Amino acid sequence: MNAGTTAFINNQHQTYQTIEKCHDGEGPLMLKDVIGAFGKWQFVKFIHDDIIPPGTTIGYHQHACSSPFEEWYYVLSGEGIMQLDGEEHRMRPGDISVCFANGHHGIKNTGTENLRILVICAAPL
Repeated sequence: MNAGTTAFINNQHQTYQTIEKCHDGEGPLMLKDVIGAFGKWQFVKFIHDDIIPPGTTIGYHQHACSSPFEEWYYVLSGEGIMQLDGEEHRMRPGDISVCFANGHHGIKNTGTENLRILVICAAPL
């Protein structure tokens, strides 16, 4: 990684870890924290590459905070149902959901293939 105005992260050897019942959800998922091990960033707190098997959920939860906060879910493959503040939305490749400060969200893989999402969390220091 370069210091200063740019950065490059080589993730070729980054591996997935198994997470059981994420946010009190159902089943296991695979998570790769693609920037977490590389230091502090200005606004992006983490980027996860998640693989969610059929039937697995990330439990419905709240991001309770008083400062600005964003958590973005970008669907790379598969399909599922995202709950945002109690409302359900079908998610497929290319769809994005955003949970802001004090919002509630959770997702379930409702398809027959793995649901792969990129999760990006941003907040000021």
